[in-house]
Amino acid sequence: MHTIQPNQPVRILTIQIAVLGETEPDAVADELTWLLSENGTRSDSSNILDWHYLTEYQPQVVAGNELQEGEVFGLLDFKLLITPKE
Repeated sequence: MHTIQPNQPVRILTIQIAVLGETEPDAVADELTWLLSENGTRSDSSNILDWHYLTEYQPQVVAGNELQEGEVFGLLDFKLLITPKE
């Protein structure tokens, strides 16, 4: 299903999506898996080779009254830091 080749250099991109607060994360993961499979790893023209869900921290925030595009992501109280495995 995933198209990573041995010793292939890859770039890890992190994305954030906003869903309703009561949305079940597993339902979103199922939806994204379908999108990434059909339009990603199964398509020869796609740049998507593989994916992984970061499930350790899934914060809920409250949007302001006059929300500008993308502003909700600034409400998160953490910075993502990826460190290489030893």
